[in-house]
Amino acid sequence: MLLLALCYGRQPARTESTKRLETAAAPLFDRLTPELFSLLGSPNARHYWAVLDSLMDEMWGDHAMSPGEDAAKPRVVRAIEAFLAAHDPWDEDRDSPITVRAHGILNRLIGTGWLSASKVGAVEKITVRPVVAQFYSVLCEFAVQEPEFLGSKVRSIFLNLRAVETGEAGGDQYAEAAKQAKHCMAHIVNTGVRVQDLMAALVKHTSAREFVRGFFEDYVEKVFIADYSELRTKDHPLQHRAAIVQLTLQLQHHESRREELIGWYQAKITGGNREKAEIRFERDTQMLLRLREVDIQLRRVDELIRDANHRAMVFFDYQLRAPKQLDKLISKALAATSHLPDDHIALPAVPLERHASEWSLAKPRQAPRPPMETSVDVRPPTDREIAMEMLRRQMTENRMVRPANLDNYIARHLKEPGSVTSDDLVIESINDLCCYQRLLLIASRGNAPASMRRSDPQLLMLRKVRVEFEPEAMTHNGYLAHQRFIITREAS
Repeated sequence: MLLLALCYGRQPARTESTKRLETAAAPLFDRLTPELFSLLGSPNARHYWAVLDSLMDEMWGDHAMSPGEDAAKPRVVRAIEAFLAAHDPWDEDRDSPITVRAHGILNRLIGTGWLSASKVGAVEKITVRPVVAQFYSVLCEFAVQEPEFLGSKVRSIFLNLRAVETGEAGGDQYAEAAKQAKHCMAHIVNTGVRVQDLMAALVKHTSAREFVRGFFEDYVEKVFIADYSELRTKDHPLQHRAAIVQLTLQLQHHESRREELIGWYQAKITGGNREKAEIRFERDTQMLLRLREVDIQLRRVDELIRDANHRAMVFFDYQLRAPKQLDKLISKALAATSHLPDDHIALPAVPLERHASEWSLAKPRQAPRPPMETSVDVRPPTDREIAMEMLRRQMTENRMVRPANLDNYIARHLKEPGSVTSDDLVIESINDLCCYQRLLLIASRGNAPASMRRSDPQLLMLRKVRVEFEPEAMTHNGYLAHQRFIITREAS
């Protein structure tokens, strides 16, 4: 839509059938790229959708960042790895390392447009664009229809919370206030992202007419006035953000009011599940407390607005000051010199018509000399520094748990095929404690399906050794208290 708005007046002629088709069909592909649907139409569409649903809920869900906020690429890769380790929907290619598969899935999501990649210096960032997040929300709402409770017509977050605090309203208005808080934060972030996207599209146009038209119609009317200016009015709900945060904290720590709200969530939202009701209440509370970040987000929007205005003013100033038809003016000036005598006052003091030759041109600029590097003062380390470095290396080595360390620790307690419990294990050093904790971690992976256990890097550390929990038994030693586990060595 932006590209059409900037370029109207130069559109090719359209037939009557094309006009009827554009009028009848919704302009879906003006907002979304067809590559988004290629992922949903692929043979592994269900698998990719499961990964995307988990990633969106963890990274850009209600309790996390708003769409348009950047996340570090390693964090996104780790989120995909965690999903594959717990719920791998693929039946094949499980022999490949899980990190390689996570990078492949991320590249697929970026290539189809569901995620966007950028680079800030040497740091790679991943985000989901607001329009894609909106499309994802529509798909989720279509797939899962959740009831909405509109207990009041009051649209102000402050008034909703005050009604809940005085007992005039219940959890329906508390949930509505949380939803409005989420929308407010997304509104601020989206304003900055829309400014960035629009200015990036405008600077690609070399025509002053197209730039001016796009700046005043798409930027000033649709972004600056419609979005940004509303955040600066006295009647905007964000003027009560301090009171909203205070009321939210009071409701969160007031025992009777908190129990009433959780009871509403339990009866109306989670179908009687107390644990899920507490999770939903805390999620909505965090959404309301995110209004404490409004000033930071507003400063970010201010910087983006100032940068956009500065870039527009520079472009306008250049178009006003830059001479028009400069090549023609230079050609006319050179042609006029042929009719002037050599000693004319308008010509340089150079005889024999050398004013138009290479001799009279300015000398090329000399490249600046590179700065001289200063030598680095090298001094030998002191005995104390050497000793401290050796001590740090020894501390790091003592905390490393390699397969050989784990085998040696098990061999000290279990030399022949058989079994031994965690009650019989002896901890005599820091490395023994680290090995003990690793065995406890391996035992916790015993409930995973067999197909996932084959690619688990923790389980691959032990060969012909099983570590399993013993039901309804506990181990208490001088360091830990946990469910008892049994180490069994299989015969060769």
